[in-house]
Amino acid sequence: MQQHLHKKLRAVPSPMCPCGDAEQDAAHILQDCRNLQPLRREIWTRPVPLHEKLHGPVEALLKTTSFITRAGLHV
Repeated sequence: MQQHLHKKLRAVPSPMCPCGDAEQDAAHILQDCRNLQPLRREIWTRPVPLHEKLHGPVEALLKTTSFITRAGLHV
């Protein structure tokens, strides 16, 4: 039903990221979105694989939570 409404009324927001480069999925947001690059570099001072950001130890997950909150994203 929701997909039907999206097509007819555009009641569901677009899945595209505001940067316009890709769909707004976990991999894009956490790894690639150019709009979030400064915040990403502030939180992760070294390259961190997506798997660690999503399934790593508590410290890694706290950084991911902080990133999502500070980016103003809603999960």
